[in-house]
Amino acid sequence: MDVHAIASAGVPVLCIDTCSILDIMRDPTRESAKPHDRRAAMDLVVAAESGGLLLLMAEQVAIEFADHDQKIQDEAKRNLKNIREQVERINELSAAFGAPGVVDLAHLDDHVARARAVVGRWLSSLETLVPSALAPAKAFARLNAGIAPARRGKDSSKDCLIYETYLEGVSALRLAGFTKPIVFLSSNTNEYLTDSRILKPEIATEFSTISIVYAANMSGAKHALGI
Repeated sequence: MDVHAIASAGVPVLCIDTCSILDIMRDPTRESAKPHDRRAAMDLVVAAESGGLLLLMAEQVAIEFADHDQKIQDEAKRNLKNIREQVERINELSAAFGAPGVVDLAHLDDHVARARAVVGRWLSSLETLVPSALAPAKAFARLNAGIAPARRGKDSSKDCLIYETYLEGVSALRLAGFTKPIVFLSSNTNEYLTDSRILKPEIATEFSTISIVYAANMSGAKHALGI
């Protein structure tokens, strides 16, 4: 990452977690899939493509995305197929009682491909943030101490490495005089929020020190970035 180039660019910065990239193309039949978040994802990538926003991706995020990319696409395709089959069955049941009709869902045939194409635009716009040699040790210490985003009973090593990578990168930007908004986006709220849906104290302290805003979804990130 060219810290001074970013600092002089004078545009907001979004640091993204793996889950939030995958959310763009995740199974649309999920209750958590919200149209306004998908529209916000489109607005954010357009802003990045036009030079009005910088997107950062921790190196570990890139690794995790590659591991989950096809699986998430397959899940979405499978569940959309199930929905179509259910609707076709209901159409036939309705016809059996004298009310024939067709609810056509053919427009969903290429939904996953279109969603993946948007993800491709994100990946093309993201700048990879490589952690320093110290980051893994910091992540391991955080994990051992059970400090968020680490959680007891869960392998949080990757979450901690991503977190430490972004802390390093953002700290460097702030030291270089960067004053624009910086947002960390992660839909893994269990790692970052308390049961009262506020930032966990240790994260709130670290984020406030270097002026990072947390967002749990694309809409929240868009608002915090002023896009």
